[in-house]
Amino acid sequence: MLCLKTPIFMLLISFVSSQPPQDVLPFTPRPPATGPCPVVPVVQNFNLHRYLGRWYEIERFFAPFQTGDCVTADYGLLPNGSVSVINTEVVEGELNSVMGFATLGPNPAEGRLVVTFPFSSGGSFSVDGEPNYTVVATDYDNYALVYSCSSFGAGNKIEFSWILSRMPNLPPQFVSELKKWATLVNIDAARYSPLKQDYTCPRRQI
Repeated sequence: MLCLKTPIFMLLISFVSSQPPQDVLPFTPRPPATGPCPVVPVVQNFNLHRYLGRWYEIERFFAPFQTGDCVTADYGLLPNGSVSVINTEVVEGELNSVMGFATLGPNPAEGRLVVTFPFSSGGSFSVDGEPNYTVVATDYDNYALVYSCSSFGAGNKIEFSWILSRMPNLPPQFVSELKKWATLVNIDAARYSPLKQDYTCPRRQI
């Protein structure tokens, strides 16, 4: 769950050009938006230890690097103080996982993280060490709203956002309130799409 600058734009172009016709995609790819990234609120006095553990993805913006269902993200503390990030999803019936790493941003009291993942071209999703994962809201025990935005080129931006839950399902009123909050802080809530988190999903041990 992350974002990058020019590399993600190239990845997006590659993804769209290599996929089947748009009507069979689980999400509709969008071109980069124009304008600056909005300044969104961030959780203060962020408690990294309480944020660790498993999160289930409930809704998300389209992301070319994440197209499956049954998505989970597992965060664990490593001996060096950084965080392991294991994202797992089911794509066409196959369970896939990728491991990345996260560190807190320059201000450890804020819920901004630098998240990196490997990808097939041999690089990593990163933004020159700048935070690329903002926890906009969380109560640590039930829900989290995460946002990522990177500017590139002449006034373009790529945005991603996720609604997360500690359980496979989040009550509709929670989802509704999180979308209202997203709209208030200039995150386009119309871009969220739900994904499958039902009894057919594998329930992996944490």
